[in-house]
Amino acid sequence: MHPRVEQLPKPEPDYHRFLQVLRRERPDHIPLIELAVHPDVVNVLLDEPVAVTGDPRVAVQRNVRLHHRLGYDVVKVSAPIPFDVQRLTTNDTSTHGNDTRNWQDQHHGPIGCMDDLERFPWPTQNDVDFSTLEAATEVLPDGMSLIGFAGGVLEFSMDLIGMERFMLATHRDPRLVAAVIERVGQIIYDVFEVYCQMESVRAVWLGDDLGHKHGLLVSPKLLETHVFPWYERLAKLAHRNDRPFLLHSCGKTDTIMPALVEEVGIDAKHSFEDAIQPVERFIDDWGDKVAVLGGVDVHLLSIGDEAAIRTRVHEILEHAAPRGGYACGSGNSIPNYVSPENYLTMIEAATEFNGRL
Repeated sequence: MHPRVEQLPKPEPDYHRFLQVLRRERPDHIPLIELAVHPDVVNVLLDEPVAVTGDPRVAVQRNVRLHHRLGYDVVKVSAPIPFDVQRLTTNDTSTHGNDTRNWQDQHHGPIGCMDDLERFPWPTQNDVDFSTLEAATEVLPDGMSLIGFAGGVLEFSMDLIGMERFMLATHRDPRLVAAVIERVGQIIYDVFEVYCQMESVRAVWLGDDLGHKHGLLVSPKLLETHVFPWYERLAKLAHRNDRPFLLHSCGKTDTIMPALVEEVGIDAKHSFEDAIQPVERFIDDWGDKVAVLGGVDVHLLSIGDEAAIRTRVHEILEHAAPRGGYACGSGNSIPNYVSPENYLTMIEAATEFNGRL
Protein backbone atom coordinates (compact mmCIF):
# COMPACT_ATOMS: atom_id res chain seq x y z
CA MET A 1 0.00 0.00 0.00
CA HIS A 2 0.96 3.63 -0.52
CA PRO A 3 2.64 4.93 2.68
CA ARG A 4 -0.13 7.49 3.28
CA VAL A 5 -2.76 4.77 2.92
CA GLU A 6 -0.98 2.74 5.57
CA GLN A 7 -1.26 5.69 7.97
CA LEU A 8 -5.06 5.69 7.80
CA PRO A 9 -6.90 4.06 10.72
CA LYS A 10 -7.75 0.38 10.62
CA PRO A 11 -10.93 -0.15 8.58
CA GLU A 12 -14.12 -0.88 10.50
CA PRO A 13 -16.71 -1.11 7.69
CA ASP A 14 -20.42 -1.13 8.39
CA TYR A 15 -22.71 -0.68 5.40
CA HIS A 16 -25.60 0.17 7.75
CA ARG A 17 -23.85 3.50 8.22
CA PHE A 18 -24.34 4.31 4.54
CA LEU A 19 -27.95 3.09 4.62
CA GLN A 20 -28.55 5.49 7.51
CA VAL A 21 -27.38 8.31 5.25
CA LEU A 22 -29.85 7.22 2.57
CA ARG A 23 -32.60 7.43 5.19
CA ARG A 24 -31.36 10.97 5.97
CA GLU A 25 -30.22 9.96 9.42
CA ARG A 26 -26.97 10.76 11.26
CA PRO A 27 -24.61 7.78 11.54
CA ASP A 28 -21.75 7.65 14.06
CA HIS A 29 -19.54 9.35 11.48
CA ILE A 30 -19.78 10.66 7.93
CA PRO A 31 -19.21 7.75 5.51
CA LEU A 32 -17.33 7.94 2.22
CA ILE A 33 -18.81 7.37 -1.22
CA GLU A 34 -17.32 7.42 -4.71
CA LEU A 35 -18.86 6.79 -8.10
CA ALA A 36 -15.56 5.56 -9.54
CA VAL A 37 -11.82 5.58 -8.92
CA HIS A 38 -9.76 5.25 -12.08
CA PRO A 39 -7.65 2.05 -12.23
CA ASP A 40 -4.47 4.13 -12.63
CA VAL A 41 -5.16 5.75 -9.25
CA VAL A 42 -6.07 2.39 -7.73
CA ASN A 43 -2.77 0.93 -8.90
CA VAL A 44 -0.71 3.78 -7.44
CA LEU A 45 -2.42 3.55 -4.05
CA LEU A 46 -2.26 -0.24 -3.83
CA ASP A 47 1.46 0.07 -4.68
CA GLU A 48 1.88 -3.52 -5.74
CA PRO A 49 2.69 -5.32 -9.01
CA VAL A 50 -0.20 -5.39 -11.45
CA ALA A 51 -0.87 -8.62 -13.31
CA VAL A 52 -1.71 -7.66 -16.90
CA THR A 53 -4.62 -10.05 -17.44
CA GLY A 54 -7.31 -7.85 -18.92
CA ASP A 55 -9.74 -9.66 -16.63
CA PRO A 56 -12.31 -7.18 -15.24
CA ARG A 57 -12.84 -9.47 -12.26
CA VAL A 58 -9.25 -8.89 -11.16
CA ALA A 59 -9.69 -5.13 -11.51
CA VAL A 60 -12.90 -5.08 -9.46
CA GLN A 61 -11.33 -7.11 -6.68
CA ARG A 62 -8.43 -4.68 -6.51
CA ASN A 63 -10.93 -1.85 -6.34
CA VAL A 64 -12.77 -3.50 -3.44
CA ARG A 65 -9.53 -4.00 -1.52
CA LEU A 66 -8.54 -0.36 -1.93
CA HIS A 67 -11.98 0.95 -0.92
CA HIS A 68 -11.84 -1.20 2.20
CA ARG A 69 -8.40 0.03 3.20
CA LEU A 70 -9.36 3.68 2.61
CA GLY A 71 -12.31 3.34 4.99
CA TYR A 72 -15.35 2.94 2.73
CA ASP A 73 -18.41 0.98 3.85
CA VAL A 74 -19.73 0.46 0.31
CA VAL A 75 -18.28 0.19 -3.17
CA LYS A 76 -20.04 0.68 -6.50
CA VAL A 77 -19.79 -2.19 -9.00
CA SER A 78 -21.41 -2.50 -12.41
CA ALA A 79 -22.24 -5.27 -14.84
CA PRO A 80 -21.69 -3.44 -18.15
CA ILE A 81 -24.55 -3.64 -20.63
CA PRO A 82 -23.01 -4.58 -24.02
CA PHE A 83 -24.56 -2.02 -26.33
CA ASP A 84 -22.75 -2.15 -29.66
CA VAL A 85 -21.70 1.47 -30.18
CA GLN A 86 -18.51 2.83 -31.70
CA ARG A 87 -16.29 5.11 -29.62
CA LEU A 88 -13.72 7.66 -30.71
CA THR A 89 -10.13 7.54 -29.47
CA THR A 90 -7.32 10.01 -28.86
CA ASN A 91 -4.07 10.15 -26.92
CA ASP A 92 -4.33 10.39 -23.13
CA THR A 93 -2.27 13.30 -21.81
CA SER A 94 -2.99 12.82 -18.09
CA THR A 95 -0.09 12.25 -15.72
CA HIS A 96 -1.12 8.75 -14.76
CA GLY A 97 -2.85 7.88 -18.01
CA ASN A 98 -2.56 4.99 -20.41
CA ASP A 99 -1.98 5.56 -24.09
CA THR A 100 -5.52 6.44 -25.20
CA ARG A 101 -8.76 8.04 -24.03
CA ASN A 102 -12.15 7.07 -25.48
CA TRP A 103 -15.40 9.00 -25.79
CA GLN A 104 -18.74 8.67 -27.49
CA ASP A 105 -19.37 9.85 -31.06
CA GLN A 106 -21.87 12.66 -30.53
CA HIS A 107 -22.92 12.89 -34.17
CA HIS A 108 -24.02 9.41 -35.19
CA GLY A 109 -24.93 6.14 -33.53
CA PRO A 110 -25.94 2.79 -34.99
CA ILE A 111 -29.67 3.62 -34.97
CA GLY A 112 -30.92 6.33 -37.33
CA CYS A 113 -34.37 5.05 -38.27
CA MET A 114 -36.98 2.49 -37.28
CA ASP A 115 -35.47 -0.11 -39.61
CA ASP A 116 -32.14 0.29 -37.81
CA LEU A 117 -33.92 -0.18 -34.50
CA GLU A 118 -35.35 -3.51 -35.64
CA ARG A 119 -31.99 -4.71 -37.02
CA PHE A 120 -29.96 -3.64 -33.98
CA PRO A 121 -28.61 -6.54 -31.85
CA TRP A 122 -30.34 -5.56 -28.61
CA PRO A 123 -28.66 -7.17 -25.61
CA THR A 124 -30.77 -9.22 -23.22
CA GLN A 125 -30.33 -9.94 -19.54
CA ASN A 126 -28.48 -13.13 -20.54
CA ASP A 127 -25.93 -11.07 -22.47
CA VAL A 128 -24.95 -9.04 -19.40
CA ASP A 129 -21.93 -10.38 -17.53
CA PHE A 130 -22.58 -10.24 -13.79
CA SER A 131 -19.30 -11.96 -12.96
CA THR A 132 -17.77 -8.65 -11.82
CA LEU A 133 -20.30 -8.48 -8.98
CA GLU A 134 -19.71 -12.13 -8.16
CA ALA A 135 -15.96 -11.48 -8.07
CA ALA A 136 -16.44 -8.44 -5.84
CA THR A 137 -18.66 -10.45 -3.51
CA GLU A 138 -15.99 -13.14 -3.18
CA VAL A 139 -13.51 -10.69 -1.60
CA LEU A 140 -15.98 -8.37 0.13
CA PRO A 141 -14.83 -7.86 3.73
CA ASP A 142 -17.29 -8.36 6.56
CA GLY A 143 -19.34 -5.22 7.07
CA MET A 144 -19.03 -3.95 3.49
CA SER A 145 -21.65 -4.12 0.75
CA LEU A 146 -21.97 -3.36 -2.95
CA ILE A 147 -24.01 -0.83 -4.87
CA GLY A 148 -25.17 -2.14 -8.24
CA PHE A 149 -24.72 0.47 -10.97
CA ALA A 150 -25.97 0.89 -14.52
CA GLY A 151 -25.67 3.61 -17.12
CA GLY A 152 -28.72 5.71 -17.82
CA VAL A 153 -31.85 5.70 -19.91
CA LEU A 154 -31.15 9.02 -21.65
CA GLU A 155 -27.40 8.49 -22.03
CA PHE A 156 -27.66 5.06 -23.64
CA SER A 157 -30.43 6.27 -25.94
CA MET A 158 -28.30 9.22 -27.05
CA ASP A 159 -25.33 6.89 -27.62
CA LEU A 160 -27.41 4.62 -29.82
CA ILE A 161 -28.88 7.39 -31.96
CA GLY A 162 -26.01 9.89 -31.59
CA MET A 163 -26.51 13.00 -29.46
CA GLU A 164 -26.75 15.41 -32.38
CA ARG A 165 -29.11 13.17 -34.32
CA PHE A 166 -31.09 12.47 -31.13
CA MET A 167 -31.70 16.20 -30.63
CA LEU A 168 -32.97 16.57 -34.19
CA ALA A 169 -35.05 13.42 -33.92
CA THR A 170 -36.99 14.78 -30.93
CA HIS A 171 -38.68 17.05 -33.53
CA ARG A 172 -38.28 15.13 -36.80
CA ASP A 173 -38.82 11.55 -35.63
CA PRO A 174 -40.18 11.47 -32.06
CA ARG A 175 -41.46 7.94 -32.60
CA LEU A 176 -37.87 6.72 -33.00
CA VAL A 177 -36.75 8.51 -29.83
CA ALA A 178 -39.62 6.99 -27.84
CA ALA A 179 -38.96 3.50 -29.20
CA VAL A 180 -35.23 3.57 -28.41
CA ILE A 181 -35.85 4.87 -24.88
CA GLU A 182 -38.41 2.11 -24.33
CA ARG A 183 -35.96 -0.62 -25.36
CA VAL A 184 -33.13 0.86 -23.31
CA GLY A 185 -35.28 1.33 -20.22
CA GLN A 186 -36.39 -2.31 -20.25
CA ILE A 187 -32.82 -3.59 -20.53
CA ILE A 188 -31.69 -1.48 -17.56
CA TYR A 189 -34.73 -2.67 -15.62
CA ASP A 190 -33.76 -6.29 -16.28
CA VAL A 191 -30.25 -5.62 -14.95
CA PHE A 192 -31.63 -3.96 -11.81
CA GLU A 193 -33.85 -7.02 -11.25
CA VAL A 194 -30.72 -9.15 -10.95
CA TYR A 195 -29.03 -6.63 -8.66
CA CYS A 196 -32.04 -6.66 -6.35
CA GLN A 197 -31.74 -10.43 -5.92
CA MET A 198 -28.06 -10.31 -4.92
CA GLU A 199 -27.57 -10.39 -1.16
CA SER A 200 -24.32 -8.40 -1.34
CA VAL A 201 -26.00 -5.53 -3.25
CA ARG A 202 -27.70 -3.21 -0.76
CA ALA A 203 -28.59 -0.32 -3.08
CA VAL A 204 -28.87 0.40 -6.81
CA TRP A 205 -27.44 3.40 -8.61
CA LEU A 206 -28.43 4.83 -12.00
CA GLY A 207 -26.00 7.10 -13.84
CA ASP A 208 -27.75 9.37 -16.34
CA ASP A 209 -26.37 12.83 -17.18
CA LEU A 210 -29.40 15.02 -17.83
CA GLY A 211 -27.79 18.45 -18.04
CA HIS A 212 -24.83 20.66 -18.77
CA LYS A 213 -23.43 23.68 -16.99
CA HIS A 214 -26.33 25.98 -17.84
CA GLY A 215 -29.38 23.75 -18.14
CA LEU A 216 -30.90 20.48 -19.32
CA LEU A 217 -29.80 18.55 -22.40
CA VAL A 218 -33.39 17.98 -23.52
CA SER A 219 -36.77 19.48 -22.67
CA PRO A 220 -38.41 18.72 -19.33
CA LYS A 221 -41.42 17.48 -21.30
CA LEU A 222 -39.37 14.77 -23.03
CA LEU A 223 -37.91 13.69 -19.70
CA GLU A 224 -41.29 13.61 -17.99
CA THR A 225 -42.93 11.77 -20.90
CA HIS A 226 -40.32 9.14 -21.74
CA VAL A 227 -37.40 9.04 -19.28
CA PHE A 228 -38.85 9.64 -15.82
CA PRO A 229 -41.45 6.86 -16.12
CA TRP A 230 -38.53 4.44 -16.37
CA TYR A 231 -36.86 6.07 -13.39
CA GLU A 232 -40.08 5.59 -11.45
CA ARG A 233 -40.25 1.91 -12.43
CA LEU A 234 -36.63 1.42 -11.37
CA ALA A 235 -37.25 3.17 -8.06
CA LYS A 236 -40.34 1.08 -7.36
CA LEU A 237 -38.45 -2.10 -8.23
CA ALA A 238 -35.68 -1.13 -5.83
CA HIS A 239 -38.07 -0.20 -3.04
CA ARG A 240 -40.08 -3.41 -3.42
CA ASN A 241 -36.83 -5.25 -2.79
CA ASP A 242 -35.80 -3.02 0.13
CA ARG A 243 -33.04 -1.31 -1.87
CA PRO A 244 -32.60 2.48 -2.02
CA PHE A 245 -32.52 4.06 -5.47
CA LEU A 246 -29.62 6.49 -6.09
CA LEU A 247 -29.31 8.87 -9.03
CA HIS A 248 -26.11 10.28 -10.51
CA SER A 249 -26.71 13.13 -12.92
CA CYS A 250 -24.31 15.84 -14.01
CA GLY A 251 -25.39 19.31 -15.03
CA LYS A 252 -27.85 21.95 -13.90
CA THR A 253 -30.92 19.96 -12.88
CA ASP A 254 -32.67 22.30 -10.44
CA THR A 255 -35.82 22.63 -12.58
CA ILE A 256 -36.49 18.88 -12.51
CA MET A 257 -35.60 18.18 -8.89
CA PRO A 258 -39.24 18.37 -7.76
CA ALA A 259 -40.16 15.62 -10.24
CA LEU A 260 -37.15 13.47 -9.30
CA VAL A 261 -37.89 13.67 -5.59
CA GLU A 262 -41.67 13.81 -5.45
CA GLU A 263 -42.69 11.75 -8.50
CA VAL A 264 -39.78 9.42 -9.25
CA GLY A 265 -38.89 8.89 -5.60
CA ILE A 266 -35.08 8.98 -5.69
CA ASP A 267 -33.43 8.35 -2.32
CA ALA A 268 -30.16 10.17 -3.04
CA LYS A 269 -28.68 12.62 -5.54
CA HIS A 270 -25.07 12.58 -6.69
CA SER A 271 -22.87 14.80 -8.86
CA PHE A 272 -22.19 18.40 -7.92
CA GLU A 273 -20.00 21.08 -9.43
CA ASP A 274 -19.22 24.33 -7.63
CA ALA A 275 -19.58 26.31 -10.88
CA ILE A 276 -23.20 25.12 -11.15
CA GLN A 277 -24.25 24.86 -7.51
CA PRO A 278 -22.05 24.16 -4.49
CA VAL A 279 -23.25 21.11 -2.63
CA GLU A 280 -24.08 23.19 0.46
CA ARG A 281 -26.75 25.06 -1.48
CA PHE A 282 -28.28 21.80 -2.67
CA ILE A 283 -28.33 20.56 0.91
CA ASP A 284 -30.17 23.72 1.95
CA ASP A 285 -32.73 23.25 -0.83
CA TRP A 286 -33.26 19.48 -0.80
CA GLY A 287 -31.45 17.95 2.18
CA ASP A 288 -34.68 17.42 4.09
CA LYS A 289 -36.13 15.28 1.28
CA VAL A 290 -33.23 13.42 -0.31
CA ALA A 291 -29.79 12.18 0.77
CA VAL A 292 -26.80 14.02 -0.68
CA LEU A 293 -23.68 12.24 -1.94
CA GLY A 294 -20.26 13.78 -2.64
CA GLY A 295 -19.66 17.36 -3.68
CA VAL A 296 -15.91 17.96 -3.40
CA ASP A 297 -15.34 19.64 -6.75
CA VAL A 298 -13.32 17.58 -9.24
CA HIS A 299 -11.70 20.73 -10.64
CA LEU A 300 -10.35 21.51 -7.19
CA LEU A 301 -9.18 17.92 -6.76
CA SER A 302 -7.43 18.18 -10.13
CA ILE A 303 -5.56 21.48 -9.71
CA GLY A 304 -5.83 22.44 -6.03
CA ASP A 305 -3.12 22.10 -3.43
CA GLU A 306 -3.60 19.92 -0.38
CA ALA A 307 -4.37 22.84 1.94
CA ALA A 308 -7.18 24.07 -0.31
CA ILE A 309 -8.65 20.58 -0.65
CA ARG A 310 -8.52 19.96 3.10
CA THR A 311 -10.19 23.31 3.81
CA ARG A 312 -12.96 22.69 1.28
CA VAL A 313 -13.73 19.21 2.63
CA HIS A 314 -14.07 20.59 6.15
CA GLU A 315 -16.33 23.42 4.90
CA ILE A 316 -18.70 20.92 3.31
CA LEU A 317 -18.71 18.58 6.29
CA GLU A 318 -19.32 21.35 8.78
CA HIS A 319 -22.37 22.35 6.77
CA ALA A 320 -23.67 18.84 6.13
CA ALA A 321 -22.91 16.90 9.31
CA PRO A 322 -25.44 18.51 11.70
CA ARG A 323 -28.49 17.55 9.62
CA GLY A 324 -27.37 14.05 8.53
CA GLY A 325 -28.18 12.41 5.21
CA TYR A 326 -24.76 13.11 3.73
CA ALA A 327 -21.83 10.96 2.53
CA CYS A 328 -18.50 12.52 1.57
CA GLY A 329 -16.78 12.13 -1.79
CA SER A 330 -15.87 13.88 -4.98
CA GLY A 331 -18.41 15.87 -6.95
CA ASN A 332 -18.26 13.24 -9.69
CA SER A 333 -15.49 10.62 -9.62
CA ILE A 334 -11.70 10.24 -9.37
CA PRO A 335 -10.34 10.28 -12.95
CA ASN A 336 -6.69 9.66 -13.72
CA TYR A 337 -5.97 13.38 -13.96
CA VAL A 338 -6.65 13.71 -10.24
CA SER A 339 -3.40 12.88 -8.50
CA PRO A 340 -3.50 10.02 -5.99
CA GLU A 341 -2.08 12.45 -3.42
CA ASN A 342 -4.99 14.88 -3.84
CA TYR A 343 -7.48 12.04 -3.62
CA LEU A 344 -5.83 10.88 -0.40
CA THR A 345 -6.01 14.41 0.97
CA MET A 346 -9.81 14.34 0.57
CA ILE A 347 -9.94 10.96 2.35
CA GLU A 348 -7.67 12.18 5.14
CA ALA A 349 -9.68 15.39 5.63
CA ALA A 350 -12.93 13.43 6.02
CA THR A 351 -11.23 11.01 8.40
CA GLU A 352 -9.88 13.92 10.43
CA PHE A 353 -13.33 15.49 10.62
CA ASN A 354 -14.72 12.21 11.92
CA GLY A 355 -12.09 12.26 14.67
CA ARG A 356 -10.45 9.10 13.45
CA LEU A 357 -7.04 10.45 12.34
